[in-house]
Formats: sequence, C-alpha cells, structure tokens
Amino acid sequence: MISNFNNKTNKKDDMKLLIWIIAGFLFAVWLCTPPGNKFLQICFWGNNTRFFVAKLTNSAETTEYLFHRNNAVYLAKMFPKSKKALIEMDKAIKTLPAYISENELNRLYKERAEIKLFLGDHTGALNDFINSQNIEFTDNIKVAMLFKEAGNYKEAQSYCNAILSMDSNAYIGFACLADLYDTIGRPDYAIKVWDLAIDRKKNNPQAYADRAKLKKKIGDYDGYNADVKKAQEYSPTIDLDKSIVDELIRPKRLVLTIRKI
Repeated sequence: MISNFNNKTNKKDDMKLLIWIIAGFLFAVWLCTPPGNKFLQICFWGNNTRFFVAKLTNSAETTEYLFHRNNAVYLAKMFPKSKKALIEMDKAIKTLPAYISENELNRLYKERAEIKLFLGDHTGALNDFINSQNIEFTDNIKVAMLFKEAGNYKEAQSYCNAILSMDSNAYIGFACLADLYDTIGRPDYAIKVWDLAIDRKKNNPQAYADRAKLKKKIGDYDGYNADVKKAQEYSPTIDLDKSIVDELIRPKRLVLTIRKI
C-alpha cells in the first residue's frame, strides 16, 4: 500500500516537474522571439502548452482541431505576411473528427477564407468562401469583389444584387454595384447607382462622398463640390477617401477571435 502511494506521488511530482520544464522552455523561447505583440506570443505558447498537456492526458481527440484553429488566428495576427497561419488552418480541417457536424467544417472553411483575405490570397479566399456554403449578408460584398478581381463580373453582380434583395436600402449593396460599374469603365452608371441610394436615404453622408469621387473622376467638379459639401453637412468629420470596398477586401486587421476549447 505504501509502495503504491509513493508511486502515485512520484508520478504527480514528475508531471509537475515536466510542466515546469516545458514552461521554462517556452519562456526562454518567448524571450528570444523577435519584437512584436508579446501578449499574443504568450497566448500562442499558452495554447500550445495546453495542447501538449491534452495530448499527454489523451483528452485532445475532439478538440485538436480547435487548438490548430486558434494557433492560426494567433499566427495571422502576429505575422500577417507569413503563411504559417494557413498551415495551422489546414491542420484544423484535417483533424476535425468525422462525427462532428458538417456545419463546423463549413465554419472552418469560412474562417480560413477570412485568414486568406487578411493575408492577401484573394483566389484562395474566394474558393473557401464558396466551399463554406455559409455566405452571410455582409460576406456577399466580399465574394462579389473577389469575383470582380477574378474578372467574373456577372457573378460579382449577382452577389451585389443579393445584398439589395435582402435589404433594398443597404449601403453596402449600392457600394458593391457602384464599384463594379466603375471597374468596367462605366462611372456614369455608378453615379446613377448612388443617385438611387441617395433618393432612398438622403441623409447618408458616405453615399454623397462616394458619388463625389465619381463626379470628380468624370470632370464634374461642380457636382463634386456640391456632394462634398452635402457629405460634410451631415458628417463634419467624414473621411472623404474612405472606401468600404477596400476595407473589406483588404482588411487591416483580422476579424476572427479565439474560440473556447
């Protein structure tokens, strides 16, 4: 009995020692990492430590994919020019247990699309958005603009129209169509899109600002000045150079957050 008790105690002590060795090693690695967001680095190594412990205790079967998924988010935020995040997302998809619902697989495709978009891989992002089969209201403009960049203007227009079919007054729907018409060399059609948007909602300062840029492009400087004045009347601090299309298609930050395990 005493012998068994001592064995259990020794095992616990060995486990504690192993965890302290791992923690010390990770701390040393953290100190040697390049300058950056140290908080994210701590979280990243913490996530990997939890995964290692879960592996040791054989409790990672159903959650392994989530550890990889969270690693991908950390890596994308720490190293926005590196492809390491995509390697982790690939692992997340491969390790997703077969008995978990297809909705979870579709969600992973959608999240990988967001990471690819953030990293500038527009072709990959488009493929993953389509494969996700889960294109929500605000995703339509992203998919439309990705189709536009691929030169498929017909598909792009269908996703722009999908936004307005769900909400006939949606600013992003008009922005989607106007940008598409401007891209194919028809700024006059794009201006008509903004005319319609303003007719439906006359107090939208961003719509005036967007129409102003198009009027300036075609040489209508009186119309440009009038729209700028109107935009500033409704919003004195408005950023006239702001573009929702650029913000969505070339995001400056990753919208994904860490998921609980």
